Amino acid sequence: MATLQKIRNKAGLLALIIGFALFAFIIGDFLNSGSSLFRQSQEKIAKIGDTSLDYKEYEARITEMEEVYKIQTGQNTLDDAIVGQIRESVYESIVRERLLDDQAEKLGVSVTGKEVFNMINGANVHPMIQQLPIFQNPQTGAFDRMMMMNFLQTIQKEDLSQYTAEVQEQIKSLKKYWLFWENNLKYTRLEEKLNTLLGQAVQANSLDAEASFANRSINVDIAYVFQPYTSQPDSLFKVSKNSLKKRYNAEKERFAQKPYRTAKYIVVDVAPSNEDYKAIETGIQKIQTEFAQTADIENFVNDNSDDFYMDCFIANRSLTPTLKSFVEKSDANAFLNPVYVDGTFVMARLLGKTVAPDSVKARQIVIAPNNQALADSLLAVIKNGGNFAEIAAKYSQNGGNAEMGWFREADAISLGSNFVRSCFNAPLNAAFLVKTKRSLNIVEVTNKTAAVAKSKLGVISMKVTPSSVTYSSVYNKVNHLVAENQNATAFFAAAEKAGYEVQEAQTMRQTDNTLANIPQMRQAVRFVFNNEEEDLSSILENQNNQFVVIGITGINDGDYQKLDNVKQYLERELINELKGEKIAADLKAKKAATIESLALSTNMKIDSVRFVDFAIRRMTGVGDEPAMIAAVTNAPVNQMSAPVIGKNGVYVFKVISKTKSQEQFDIQLEKANFNSNNMYRLRYQAFGAVRNALKVEDSRIRFY
Repeated sequence: MATLQKIRNKAGLLALIIGFALFAFIIGDFLNSGSSLFRQSQEKIAKIGDTSLDYKEYEARITEMEEVYKIQTGQNTLDDAIVGQIRESVYESIVRERLLDDQAEKLGVSVTGKEVFNMINGANVHPMIQQLPIFQNPQTGAFDRMMMMNFLQTIQKEDLSQYTAEVQEQIKSLKKYWLFWENNLKYTRLEEKLNTLLGQAVQANSLDAEASFANRSINVDIAYVFQPYTSQPDSLFKVSKNSLKKRYNAEKERFAQKPYRTAKYIVVDVAPSNEDYKAIETGIQKIQTEFAQTADIENFVNDNSDDFYMDCFIANRSLTPTLKSFVEKSDANAFLNPVYVDGTFVMARLLGKTVAPDSVKARQIVIAPNNQALADSLLAVIKNGGNFAEIAAKYSQNGGNAEMGWFREADAISLGSNFVRSCFNAPLNAAFLVKTKRSLNIVEVTNKTAAVAKSKLGVISMKVTPSSVTYSSVYNKVNHLVAENQNATAFFAAAEKAGYEVQEAQTMRQTDNTLANIPQMRQAVRFVFNNEEEDLSSILENQNNQFVVIGITGINDGDYQKLDNVKQYLERELINELKGEKIAADLKAKKAATIESLALSTNMKIDSVRFVDFAIRRMTGVGDEPAMIAAVTNAPVNQMSAPVIGKNGVYVFKVISKTKSQEQFDIQLEKANFNSNNMYRLRYQAFGAVRNALKVEDSRIRFY
């Protein structure tokens, strides 16, 4: 009973404990079941209207475009700058597609598969496809429809078993390449349709046509005098804070901006120490004797050098100056003792010299390595007059393209030294069979360059780079400063005192990949946009052996530049207006009857301009002065004007002559010209208006 009473006395506490436990259970279950929703929200890297851009979709599109870029350029690796450009291009493409889809759905516009097919296979192949290098004839550089059709037939094959695994992967890659361009074609046509609708909706009317014709139908020649604002000292004119603020508020849209931040940073180069140079020099000297005597050149070089062994002859003119001088002065089997050149210790053995073509041009048919019978049969057919190109298109496992183009020995060494020797020793236009590392190749050399001096070398190269001890020493010095100074102001004061150069980044944008001229600094940009003012980064590194520490000194995330940032610009504008009023009043006070007498009394020079009409934007010798253009084209002949206050100074002019054009007014032609001139601006502004209306929000800085 006593125990039961205790339980009753503690009932309130127990209820609280049980309630909390139950709440924890429920909320835990909710969080577990909702974790996927939480992850999904975390993976949204942009918002485009009512839709979101998912991290995975964005990554897939980037990978796709990287592969397209590699195929287009022939590059296998992409540096950070190119990757950054691709990332931006993909983002803008996705935004464009989403905006076009949004407008097309509202307007009931679409692009059918048949339309895309006609853009590819119709009478007039779309220029986008014609400009793809993969469809251009290597001899003429012109678009080749047959090459395109062969390409499309190959990538559409369901059964690829006749090809090697490597070629199958290439075909799959090319299919993705094609789908990329097919998608571009679709959105290009969709944009064309929407632009046509826009152009039809915004057409010139009769008043537009008449005004456009009138603007250029009368042109005038003038004489003028000019007094620049620089003729008046700024100290005579004062601009109040209230005037600045009033102008800023009235014209705030002029100062719309993308978010940016300011920062300070130090860059510390990690250079090799004297000990690092000595260590590499000692290392290369240790293996000097063994290298001079070894019979296994290839393995010795590959085991000890920073660069792989090249088992081929290279034109002397293509060698570095040091190696070129060595081979030209030496006989075969000569040895170059270790020398230091441009950050690298080098030694070499001259293994052979020859005079032979630097490059050959060839074509090939690639056969699976286990199909010797087919290779022998095809070679026999070719030797008996068979068409090499047709046989390649039917049987070759490299997609049917026989042409290899021009190549040097070093360019083809990946196929093996046997392949290289066979190609460079073969007579012209005589097909032969050669086995490579991965296939059987029927090859025919169709051209050769003139013979040049060539050499085969075994080269040991050892680059001098900072050792781990050097890295640690430099890192520890910088890290000591970071540890003792926890905010940007304190750190940069201490860094400057310690002898480091403190630099400023005045305008950092979210899309930047560099820091001033320092590459591979996306990590610094991300730090600046994901932290607060006065925050200091840890030590950042890049591939140029540099340490960077950056601190945030200013955050400008508003839609408009701050008044303080544009104060100097507005002040200059307002002072010039005050100067204009004073100069105009002074010129009026002269009471000159003619422009000649005014010039004489003010020591101003008379200049002239011909063929001024209301349609021009700039006057020859005067520049962008719309007030002058308006005044000139409406003034009577032979009458001195009142002072005209312009952008750069004050003008007084006289119309010398006024000529009316003999051109006849054609309203249809005028409308067509007006619409044509207006279309580019209309498209640009319409796209910007749609983008602003849908409020595109870019959150990629959290991920990249």
